[in-house]
Amino acid sequence: MRKAVSLMLVIATCLLSFASCSGPARVKVNGTKIDNEVYSYFEDLYSGNETEIEKAISRYVTINSEFNNRNLSLSSAQKSELSSDVDNLWHLYGIHYQKLDISKQTIYKIESSKVYEDVLLDYYYGQGGVEPVSEDSIKKYFKANYIAISYATEYLFNIDETGATVPMTDSEKAAIINGFATSEGLVNTGTPIETATDREVHSALINSSYDGSFPSGFYTQVENVKVGSASTIVINNYAFLVQRIDVFDETYGYYDTYRTQCLRELKGDEFDKMVDQWSQSYKVE
Repeated sequence: MRKAVSLMLVIATCLLSFASCSGPARVKVNGTKIDNEVYSYFEDLYSGNETEIEKAISRYVTINSEFNNRNLSLSSAQKSELSSDVDNLWHLYGIHYQKLDISKQTIYKIESSKVYEDVLLDYYYGQGGVEPVSEDSIKKYFKANYIAISYATEYLFNIDETGATVPMTDSEKAAIINGFATSEGLVNTGTPIETATDREVHSALINSSYDGSFPSGFYTQVENVKVGSASTIVINNYAFLVQRIDVFDETYGYYDTYRTQCLRELKGDEFDKMVDQWSQSYKVE
């Protein structure tokens, strides 16, 4: 356990991230004022639930302080991606945040803390970490739980001029499904999927957790498709032409993108307990 003096030094170092510049601070952590905009962000996120707000602020201060306490830093790539993510968030939700008197700078602080948490996770469990998980173990988990696909899709219903859905006839459905089956045969004999179908082709990484991007049960059906092969999948009111691709195909860079996510899925519960333990030393007042 760190000494209280050490904790206060860490928090003082992070003062620019936490200090309030907009009137009396609504909360403090170990005597250090928390920016009212940061408070407003979490107040909005947790709909005014004081218990959840204080818990989130404690975690926010904990992550920032522990990140700085270990002299960790972000890479140029992480900074660039962070800046891009904040720009996108501000484009989508900037008007909402401005109504709450939350600046883009504060959103940058919040999003930075999320990246700091990923860096701390990697500091403990990544290659060369304090308690490293082998790269082979992470890759094995990734391969077992994620599937990469290229696909085209088509509705099996029509939409009228009012925007309402109208059932297709059986012959209309059959025409679409048979067209995908023909394309499937072309892909399986070596034709690129983009050439085999006249519909737009997308790429995606999916896992067993249903996230709403595809109909329920889609992942289970794709699991039965061999890597490199194509299949026509009909589920609910949708038809899919799906080609399964290697999850480690560097063309898509999925492993590099989702490696930290896999590490979190492997060690997240353990890491959260560690953060909770650290948080005991960062008391919201």
